[in-house]
Amino acid sequence: MVTVVANQKGGVGKTTTAANIGALLARRGGRVLVVDTDPQFALTRQLGLDARSLGANLVDVLAGRASATDAIVRGVHGVDVIPAAGKLAGVEMSLVGELGRERFLHDALEVLIEEYDEVVIDTPPNLGLLTVNALVCADYVLAPVSAEDEGAVHGILELRVTIAKLAKRLGGEAPPLVAVVTRWSPTRVSSRTVEDQLTEAGLPPVARIRLRSALVAEAAAARVPVATLAPDSCVALAYGDVVELLARRAAR
Repeated sequence: MVTVVANQKGGVGKTTTAANIGALLARRGGRVLVVDTDPQFALTRQLGLDARSLGANLVDVLAGRASATDAIVRGVHGVDVIPAAGKLAGVEMSLVGELGRERFLHDALEVLIEEYDEVVIDTPPNLGLLTVNALVCADYVLAPVSAEDEGAVHGILELRVTIAKLAKRLGGEAPPLVAVVTRWSPTRVSSRTVEDQLTEAGLPPVARIRLRSALVAEAAAARVPVATLAPDSCVALAYGDVVELLARRAAR
């Protein structure tokens, strides 16, 4: 199953979500591949990898210089990783004029799908071509929505429209879109407002993640997922609820 973590807004905990979902899926015993499609390579850095010291990365894969298998870094906090690098932005621009430009990532990863039980793809904070390439691969789309931004729901509605348009254009079914509220606080009025707005839009959040904590900062500094550093923390347990939901849907 391929889970794409997407939101065109930055600072919503998207990369933290992708890292922790991947780590928790691996803890369940599955073979997990995490793919970083962001030119800012935040997920690559958050997992403790230095793209400059590695061999092939996603830039080389999408440019046709290497296979996806060649770009895999194996055994990083229990998952395998295809890292990103800053030159992805240039690759994205070069794909604009190509035929089948929405499917380059799908075609590159196709040879790996049978090797892994789960694939988690982190995306840039926009709805550009790299995000579209990731969405084409998706069985599920997981959208972190910040509880600190009462206008955040507009972003996820735009994402839902993009997913529907892609499905219609490519002749397939739109993958389910699942919302997760991040930066949540039980005392903050905006947290309740964002939850209510999501529910009214038909996207009731499946989990509430508190990302404003010393623990999250400590995990980021240590370049490890919170779920690895503190598996019994409220953040790890909340992400565990998301993984359980994904597992139940995959079993249907």
